[in-house]
Amino acid sequence: MARDLLSALTLKSKLFDAVAKAAETNAVVRIGDGDGLMLVVRPNGESSWVLRYSKGGTRTDLTLGRWPVVTLKMAREQSVEVRRKVVSGTDPLAERKAAREKATKSPDTVRKLFDDWQTKHATSAVYQHNILVAFTKDVLPVIGSMAPQDVTRLQVLEILRTIEGRGALVKLRRVRMWLSQMYQFAVDDEKRPDVTADPVPSGVLKSFGRGRSGNFPAVTDADDVAELMEKLRNVDGNFIIRSALLLSAYVWQRPTEIREAVWSEFNLDKGVWVIPAARMKMQTEHWVPLATQVVALLRILQGVVGDEGLLFPGRRYGKPISDGTLTARLNTLGYLHRHSPHGFRAMARTILDEKLKVDPRFMEKNLSHETKDKLKGAYNRAEFWDDRVIMMQTWADWLDVQTSAS
Repeated sequence: MARDLLSALTLKSKLFDAVAKAAETNAVVRIGDGDGLMLVVRPNGESSWVLRYSKGGTRTDLTLGRWPVVTLKMAREQSVEVRRKVVSGTDPLAERKAAREKATKSPDTVRKLFDDWQTKHATSAVYQHNILVAFTKDVLPVIGSMAPQDVTRLQVLEILRTIEGRGALVKLRRVRMWLSQMYQFAVDDEKRPDVTADPVPSGVLKSFGRGRSGNFPAVTDADDVAELMEKLRNVDGNFIIRSALLLSAYVWQRPTEIREAVWSEFNLDKGVWVIPAARMKMQTEHWVPLATQVVALLRILQGVVGDEGLLFPGRRYGKPISDGTLTARLNTLGYLHRHSPHGFRAMARTILDEKLKVDPRFMEKNLSHETKDKLKGAYNRAEFWDDRVIMMQTWADWLDVQTSAS
């Protein structure tokens, strides 16, 4: 069977088309390199190398690692090793399962440590959810079944290098910080006497790449907003995704706060969205003014999803659409590495300041960049309210003018 069908150039070209197709069809797309080796592209834009092999008449898919951390060359080298094992009578998938089962026989695991740490980690529900998502994606699949004291420096570095390879440099630093905090908890946990001080060195921070200021890609040039808004208004195929992106542009709250919004938080007659403290990063109730355009958009959305529960329900019952879904749709619109769901905050903050000359205090309040003074935060939910109402209507009107002028 033919092998090595791809080159670096053809892979790059096919990957671009595959990401768009996977997001559009909401199905995986496979890019073949021959003899069972393929790059599997998922609807959220992530890609993994998979080797399909046959043993005893049974066809099996074995994941070799995520792209681009695992390069085309590395995937080919791994596939050669897997094929050698198959020829010698070893089943690579069974071998991998046996190793995992052996690891899970430990009376304590990193997963158990993580759960214990989270139980005593007094933070907001949103912050804990962000930690859970990060660990579920990058940490627990690698070391979750291991005993905490058996985790090595190289294994932690592998996790961090994988995140670095995706260019998620802000997330890299957060995961490194959370790992350190989790192990500091373990050191003081009487149930884990085998975990000693500084058990898992995670490298020198300066050895990792540094992200650019701003952290999230965002359109911040006023001249580019018209094209973005026009594309958002013409998103095909999914009204819910289109509405979520438009709402993000109009109200510029955090993506999690938008995706997990429920109708009980909204008073459309008064034009107010009250986000409860449990869903806020700073654990303080936050009030958001709704422009007339936003109220109109939400009334139309009610006609699609109803007026109870989630504004933006996902495919899984009771769950909202994911941040990856919104990111993937922006990517298909041509904004890969140019704009993100979180980027609407920077877009509004920059243009309101530089173009519309709005008082920064009004913007910072609407961004929920709250003071750490809990007493002040509790009594100032509606601080600058009248000014913010005017600001949000001005912003919505300005966005609409850009679209009509494009």
